[in-house]
Amino acid sequence: MTDAIYADILKRHGFICIGHFHHRLRLSIWWSTETNLQLIVLTVGSMTLLKSDKAYYLKSITEQGETWARDIGPLQDYLEAHFPELRLSFSYFRDITPALAKAQAGRKQSVEAPTIQPPSAERIAALQRQLAAKHQGLQSAADLMSFDSGNSGLLSSYGQQQIRTLKRETECIQQQIAADQEKLNLMENLQREYELNGSAAALTFSISSNLQTATSPAEFQDALNSVVKELKDIHRFQVTQKLNGGRLNIHVAEANEPILTWIEQWLGGALSPRQLDRLGPQFKLIKDETEARTMITPNLDIRVNGAIKDTKKQLAGWAVATLVRRLDRTSTGRLDLDKLIDTDMPIQMGLLINGDQITTQPVVLPLAKFHHAYLSGITGSGKSYAARVLIEETAQYDELNILVLDPRNQSVGLTLPEDRENILSQYASFGIKSKAAKGYDFNYYAPALGIRLQLPDDLARLARGRHIVSFKGMDDRARCLAFSQILDAVFEADAHEESQGLRTLIVADEVQRFTKKRVADEAKSAADNAERALDRTVREGRKYGQCLVLISQSIKDFSYQSAAIRQNINTHVFLRSADREVDYAADFIGDGRQIIQLETATALIHNAEWGVIKTRIRPPLSKVWEYSPEQTRQIVGGTVQSTAKISNDAERLLAAVQRHHQTTGAGLNLSQAAAAVGMTSKRAIQQAVDELEQCHLIRTRKLSQRGQPRIIEPIQSEPMD
Repeated sequence: MTDAIYADILKRHGFICIGHFHHRLRLSIWWSTETNLQLIVLTVGSMTLLKSDKAYYLKSITEQGETWARDIGPLQDYLEAHFPELRLSFSYFRDITPALAKAQAGRKQSVEAPTIQPPSAERIAALQRQLAAKHQGLQSAADLMSFDSGNSGLLSSYGQQQIRTLKRETECIQQQIAADQEKLNLMENLQREYELNGSAAALTFSISSNLQTATSPAEFQDALNSVVKELKDIHRFQVTQKLNGGRLNIHVAEANEPILTWIEQWLGGALSPRQLDRLGPQFKLIKDETEARTMITPNLDIRVNGAIKDTKKQLAGWAVATLVRRLDRTSTGRLDLDKLIDTDMPIQMGLLINGDQITTQPVVLPLAKFHHAYLSGITGSGKSYAARVLIEETAQYDELNILVLDPRNQSVGLTLPEDRENILSQYASFGIKSKAAKGYDFNYYAPALGIRLQLPDDLARLARGRHIVSFKGMDDRARCLAFSQILDAVFEADAHEESQGLRTLIVADEVQRFTKKRVADEAKSAADNAERALDRTVREGRKYGQCLVLISQSIKDFSYQSAAIRQNINTHVFLRSADREVDYAADFIGDGRQIIQLETATALIHNAEWGVIKTRIRPPLSKVWEYSPEQTRQIVGGTVQSTAKISNDAERLLAAVQRHHQTTGAGLNLSQAAAAVGMTSKRAIQQAVDELEQCHLIRTRKLSQRGQPRIIEPIQSEPMD
């Protein structure tokens, strides 16, 4: 009686019974076609157990993008970290059928040209029939004109107009046939390549709800609601948002045929496509569903007419290697950072923090394994220090090209040695001698500041050597256009050949200032170009030896359409951040709220190769300071006057003026300045003012008020966070 009541409840919720087991225990299996949830109901005496699961399968290519074989390992890391219980099945087939090869070729063409209808022999035949009809129409019009005696101008004009129209339509159809035939030939060649050099695989995983119990219909109803809601929430927040369009190049679909899922996970793996191909039409449903779940990936590069249409994926190798790594892993299962070799391009970012204690152990990371990096933190977190240290460390590799794209004017200090005592005094804690402070040899371009060195006409030259480009003084539109043009030119310069090693490091500071979300309406189109340039570099730059470092306050500065940026970043450097960054950080470091409490210059650095490392960033060797345009021109010309040479009184006065200006946006009059720094001598305050003016750090001006009071304003230069 109770079983019948439970069955009615399930049916009312859209479940249908798809199976029973009656061996010592009674188990029924239910399926919801609306949610693609499977539910098992196990009765033991008066107690009923409920448990639900939901299965997914990987797709090699979708409208949203391609699944990357090298992300199979990170996928398993993600599944293990986020789901306490899961099942995973992988099947591999060396040979594929013509139908699978054709389907993959069609998907590949559709992704590359989503708005263009794929060609087919049937479509070409239809066009040829239209062409024949047009030819017949032309002949009929010509025959009609032959009866014209020339007496009827109206008939002659009409006939000539008809002939011209038919000829234009005929030419259009002929061009369309030629274009479709060319595409069809390409499709057929692509299909043959997949048949020769492709393989098939099926990877399925399923997630489960917690086990619920019930002893009455009311409890059964509550238990059912609980397991359904649990998996719906997981589907929405942990699968849809994190995988499809999330941080991994992994594209999944919901399994909607439970029988095939049972076969794959419990009865020997996926069905062989080649064996299914030999079966009759009565097995069409199984063939179609199996084809949908089967990934086609190339074992060798797919080449058509000399061009690579699809690079080799070796999906099975990645899947097996991932499994073996888990079965035979070391105690950490991570890259041993103590055994890096020269080709890893080691860089030393600072000192290891163990718990809350800063140790003396240096944090040495393999730059060659960064594969694009993202660095985030709020103002005052030490974000600019961390970015500067990264650039300084990479500069030790003479063959590495470095390009810094700076929307402000923060990077000119990279060319100068640090000279402030409060920074130099920190060197000893990191085993650095004060005389190690130095500037670095970079070409500096600031198109809007009138700097002597002009950007090259051929922007591709920025892909070779060491360069800084400042966009200071540009409006949103000009800044975004210049950024996209430079990024595209550098990409094209490197894209002439693939590279196994790192060739070019590109650092994009305050990258949010090049995105549509952060520019004026009139600059949206230019920002769209900038985002597309970023997207291409982050998706394809790695294979050409490019490493892109993005610096921003939060990943939420990027639009959802910029999913490729989130997907292709392998290394994350989190400094102290606000709440809006917590959820994103949690995907990598576990408890995302850690980043809210980080001390200044403390970073959590994550990469799947080595896990999470808490690091106290070393102080930079070059000067982290934003100089004014006047000072920048002097620096580039080699005549800058160091702030380290001003007196203590002048330094205190400068700090007070800058602090007041940041708070109020206004200058400070002389009496206020004197009170702020505790100076009672008018002569002493005037000497400090004169000293700062000579160093081009402040300006003074008289107000058009009674008594013409004199105020002090900072020349817009400030230390960076």
